[in-house]
Amino acid sequence: MRPFKSELVLEEKISESVFRAYHVGFEENKFRLQPLVDVIRKVIPEFALGYYKGKVIPITQIVDKLQEAAVTVYETEKYQKRGEFGELILHLLLRDFCSTIPLISKIYFKDSNNVTIHGFDGVHITIEEGNKKLWLGESKLYSDGKQGIKDLCNDLKDHIKRDYLRKEFNLIKRKMPKAVPEIEYWRKLMDKYNKLEKIYSGICIPLVCTYSSKLFNKHNSETAEYIKDFVDECQNLNKYLNATKIKTNVEAILMLLPVPDKDKLNKELDKRLKRMQKI
Repeated sequence: MRPFKSELVLEEKISESVFRAYHVGFEENKFRLQPLVDVIRKVIPEFALGYYKGKVIPITQIVDKLQEAAVTVYETEKYQKRGEFGELILHLLLRDFCSTIPLISKIYFKDSNNVTIHGFDGVHITIEEGNKKLWLGESKLYSDGKQGIKDLCNDLKDHIKRDYLRKEFNLIKRKMPKAVPEIEYWRKLMDKYNKLEKIYSGICIPLVCTYSSKLFNKHNSETAEYIKDFVDECQNLNKYLNATKIKTNVEAILMLLPVPDKDKLNKELDKRLKRMQKI
């Protein structure tokens, strides 16, 4: 069951254990930008207010809470250089294609509007047949896919360091809702005395890169040639990741979403966010 029902907009064209790629497709020979924007927009309330808050919001407060969620993301015209929309895409892909449960929203760490929050872009969990994983996501929304991969590799290198993990875990532990399933397990995993090797075996790092692709200069329909070019381009970026990233025992999953123009996507998402702020 996909919470945001994105399967009519996004298709997981490549689905490997540590490499995935998502295809949006065309309608009337045009990239399906508006449906993509619609499904990303659905994520805003859960992303901003928190997964557990959504279960207890009275229907009489829904409009106010939707407005609050939109305002919480940001209130600025300088949206092109911000990272929240990449984080929304990360949240969407994890929820709908990895069956995760959000552990905590990054926005809980904000102390004023428009402040950029550092740290992991998403913190989710999965509990499947006794196998538990803490998902610590990183996201990029870039004009150049290779540069996005390069910067994700730098994030991976920095963010799995012992001191960084300990610092982040200390912040996350204090903000975890009491309703989190198996909360004592996650507290123990993030305990300052837990061995780094045990922490590494209990986490997964999804690396999400949404980027402007030249695929769409050549293609405007889902032909066999387009699918081949799509797969080839994504495979080449995966090869670049494998040649660039550090060697580590931490499970990392590359997740790619090529679009015609990341700036147009940003602009349309900003429009939707501003409308939600005025409802």
